[in-house]
Amino acid sequence: MRPSAAVLLLLLQLACAGPARWREPLESAPNVDAAAWSADAAWLSDPAREGRGLGSAGLGAAARFLAERFAEVGLEPGAPGGGFLQSFRMPVSIDVSEQRLTLGGELLSPGRDFQALLASESGHFAGEVVFAGYGISDAASGWDDYAWVPEGAIVLVLEGRPHAPGFEEPRGPALARRSLKLLNARQRGARAVLIAPSLDGPGDLAPEDPMSALPTRQSAGVIALTLSRDAAERLAARGGHDLAGLVQRAEARAPVDLAGARVAGAVRVTRHETEVSNVIGRLEGSDPARAGEQIVIGAHYDHLGYGAFGSMRPEARGEVHPGADDNASGAAGLIALARAFASGPRPARTLVFVAFTAEEAGLLGSARYVETHRDTVSMVNLDMIGRLREGIVTAFGADTALAFEDLVTRAAARRALAVTFADGTHGPSDHASFQGASIPALFFTTGAHEAYHTPDDRAETLEPAGAARVLGLAADVTLALANAAQAPRFAAAAPAPHEPATGEVGYGPYLGTVPAFGNAGAAGAHIAAVRPGSPADRAGLTAGDVIVSFGGSQVASLEDFAALLFAQREGSEVEIVVLRAGERIETRAVLGRRR
Repeated sequence: MRPSAAVLLLLLQLACAGPARWREPLESAPNVDAAAWSADAAWLSDPAREGRGLGSAGLGAAARFLAERFAEVGLEPGAPGGGFLQSFRMPVSIDVSEQRLTLGGELLSPGRDFQALLASESGHFAGEVVFAGYGISDAASGWDDYAWVPEGAIVLVLEGRPHAPGFEEPRGPALARRSLKLLNARQRGARAVLIAPSLDGPGDLAPEDPMSALPTRQSAGVIALTLSRDAAERLAARGGHDLAGLVQRAEARAPVDLAGARVAGAVRVTRHETEVSNVIGRLEGSDPARAGEQIVIGAHYDHLGYGAFGSMRPEARGEVHPGADDNASGAAGLIALARAFASGPRPARTLVFVAFTAEEAGLLGSARYVETHRDTVSMVNLDMIGRLREGIVTAFGADTALAFEDLVTRAAARRALAVTFADGTHGPSDHASFQGASIPALFFTTGAHEAYHTPDDRAETLEPAGAARVLGLAADVTLALANAAQAPRFAAAAPAPHEPATGEVGYGPYLGTVPAFGNAGAAGAHIAAVRPGSPADRAGLTAGDVIVSFGGSQVASLEDFAALLFAQREGSEVEIVVLRAGERIETRAVLGRRR
């Protein structure tokens, strides 16, 4: 064949090539019982379940309910050591149990004059206040508010950022984050931090962000309190200044003498631990040669309880967040699928149905499952499947194994569903724990809506007929995976360069690490996975590494790492220190751009 003809043929083949085809038989799985699904979802999201919040009696009742249902439909206990419950201890709530602040001997009022942050270290402090401007130290711009601050000081810092070159969008807001101010104070040896409001913001104490009460959030390593504008003005006045004058001195990077402004106080932040449980049931495979290979069908059953963290409606904290769609819909779907599969012929591979706990706190339940189960060959995740609109289902993870996209597309067509394949491999749910362990995993969802993470996510808003169609799709895909001649092999797909790596969105520098959330209380930022071709990959980082230093700053937590990463410039080279199997490894990465 002439070279030109060979090239033409190759180009024609490439032009006609599409996604890999699923070449195994595609059977129809048994249909699910929509009425039973609806009843189970309603029970799980009843206000009596207290929003299935961590540490609540309602979450424990939900675990027992799921275990009983698994047994009723014919599943065998699947937890290590027997039984349906895989239990472990974890932090389930965090609160300020003590907070005191006096100014020149005058006792200030918590909730009106000041508020201790949930990220605060516990401890006592007393002494003269030192003004530290905006509390920012940034080598790139040459700005250092701690140039004249002695170690061990009680510092007063301003919210926000300077009006100066180097602090514009998009990097400026990252430098103004409270988390970065607290990290900088800790690094500079401050004893305590008092945060004064900006002049153009509300005078009252600003509420903390919706995730501030996340029970796995670690201490910032420094005592931290916010002040109302009135309290900040009174403090400044004792030092012979006013707040507007302090702002001017901060902009000019001029030292300020606050002699006479003396404070004393104490903060105690308490983290409460209790036992939580994954609920695990098994349906043994029919083929002895493949029964040892397990397909996990998973859904989390926890939710936000009374909205202490994660609520999209902060003013509704204290109200039950029922979590009907998120994720009573998926948990009830597990029961429906288990009932359907147990009533029909057994698939070749073993099916394991897992209701995960602590997903809302950072995928802790699925992370614990993956740590203790090494025989999973694929996973199908159900999270928010109760509001089907226009027949559209979103699928994450189709690029984690060859031919997954074709399998899902064909199965969806048979159920009269249209599929949107989400950009990027890792979506915000429990399948990410499996993908981080190089296990092919799909995630089906009907998507977010106005009731997401609010008290309005109630059972009467669910759509049983639509959920039954989505569960039919999940059942067909599961059956195909369970009966395939060969188990799917993980394909680490290169992500889009803009995909967030720390759970945050927006502009900023890109490293390409996927955080491991199942390490509550452990120091450093643990890596679950590294995006192929990313700056982290090129720097030699790998799953299992623990970042302990980033850009010359110590990393004590995931919060530290996120603050330090977003404070960097796109394209800058940073030094990274990780622990790998106890060995300290130093490397450097050139950060990419997140768009």
